[in-house]
Amino acid sequence: IQVRSAVAKRLEDLRNAGEIKASLTAQVTLYAEGELLSSLMQLGDELRFVLITSYAKVLPLAEKSASAVESELDGLWIEAQAVQAKKCPRCWHHREDIGVDPDHPELCQRCVDNVKGEGEIRQFA
Repeated sequence: IQVRSAVAKRLEDLRNAGEIKASLTAQVTLYAEGELLSSLMQLGDELRFVLITSYAKVLPLAEKSASAVESELDGLWIEAQAVQAKKCPRCWHHREDIGVDPDHPELCQRCVDNVKGEGEIRQFA
């Protein structure tokens, strides 16, 4: 919850600056170490659902980019920017895999799996 709040604050700064429109128009990279890094890495791709962003990943603090911003949460740095992918009209996530399925050219692969497959399996979020 603390990480989500820290990311939301950073996204609000980007919204106010006109760099993103909403959280789903963002991609986020979190940099952390120790227990925080381990906990966040357990979420895998589901981190994007926790943060309500289109993309999210976690890297060790040692790999922190110059554009990452230190959060109020000790040991957490956040890099966030606008995502440059198309928006899926079903889930509103901006994804690179939109149009992969010719039967559903406007949908992302996750939505295709949910519409014509057995659906996604989530463990955490």
